[in-house]
Amino acid sequence: MSQPEKNNSKKRVNQKKKMILGVSVPVFIMGLVSFFTDVSSEMIQSILPLFIISIGGTVFILGLISGVTTALSNVMKGFSGWLSDKLNKRKPFVVAGYSISNISKPFIGFSPSWQYILGLKATDRFGKGLRTSSRDTLISYYAIKKGKAFGVHRAMDTFGAVVGSLLASVFLFWAWSYSHIIFFSIIPGVFAIFFILMVKDVDPLKLDEKKLKYYGIPKIEEIDRNFIKLVIILGVIEFASLDISFLIIRSNDYIGSLIFLIPLLYLLSNITYMFFSPITGTLSDKIGRKPVIIIGLSILLLSCFILIFPIESSLFSLILIILIYIFYGFYMASVDPISRAYIADLAGKNKRGRAYGYYYLSVGLISMAESLIFGWIYAFFSYSWAFIYVSILLFICIVIFSLTDFSKIIQKKK
Repeated sequence: MSQPEKNNSKKRVNQKKKMILGVSVPVFIMGLVSFFTDVSSEMIQSILPLFIISIGGTVFILGLISGVTTALSNVMKGFSGWLSDKLNKRKPFVVAGYSISNISKPFIGFSPSWQYILGLKATDRFGKGLRTSSRDTLISYYAIKKGKAFGVHRAMDTFGAVVGSLLASVFLFWAWSYSHIIFFSIIPGVFAIFFILMVKDVDPLKLDEKKLKYYGIPKIEEIDRNFIKLVIILGVIEFASLDISFLIIRSNDYIGSLIFLIPLLYLLSNITYMFFSPITGTLSDKIGRKPVIIIGLSILLLSCFILIFPIESSLFSLILIILIYIFYGFYMASVDPISRAYIADLAGKNKRGRAYGYYYLSVGLISMAESLIFGWIYAFFSYSWAFIYVSILLFICIVIFSLTDFSKIIQKKK
């Protein structure tokens, strides 16, 4: 064997050694960061509404906290994505974002009133907005196959949500107070901060040809008005989505007095998401992003259509709602990570932070409007009209998405 052949053989061996779960080591490490962060977050999120009510909050206050913090998070995603591209730095945003979130949110447990919770939750969401666009940009740079990379990352993230919810349930069974459980979340949060420090930043301007071949060559070099059209179309997908909180409310009609099953159904949805994310990601690398997203949207449309009709609680209704939660998890696995991979496919390597920023800003603002309209219809008319409304939107969205030729929306820079 000649010397060049030996060198190539060594490079192939080294590449294989750098793979974990079919993705590069940095992608896997960022998956660990998201895993521990979600363990921390879901320990809190699964009991936070109960805690807010226990200190004098109301259902309206729950909605206020959710709306304000969601808006702040998504506005920050847009701004931080733009700024990370301008500075050509990603890691500082990622480290700062994870640190702010994982240090601030455990202190929610010491809040004497909902106003303090609003402030600390807003700080947590500020951190999430600061890190997300830059983190996804780093994943896209380090990814060998972007669909699989985002799929594995989301699976690890969702596994953290499963573990966090289970830990909260166990601690409640052991009679821990809400405050103790919330503060305990600082432990997995510290692990998340430790792991993110291990990831190196990537400067796309300094990637040589070999690294470009290894990481994947982006298709375009700049973001223009045509790219914004793409982001808006992907945002429409979010507008025609369904917030799981409304699914939880509707579940009461299917399970009757078995309220304790709702957290288990929520876990089932997350487990489905975790299981299918790598599969749908890999599939999208092979057959394309669009078909996988369309399948996911169609599954959600079927679920919403079923939820239109009244039903009495029975064994049949229980089986049906279990299937709907599984469908919802599959829908999330088919749309959430694949949309992120789509952005990486169609954005230039020097503009991905800005691209993800625009994407999250669009999705965040649109999803807020969607939740408000759906909730208004649900509250003032009925659940049937609310699910008819979202079913019509989904159908229109699927048609538009199917007929859209993305290769014409975004052209390569000549």
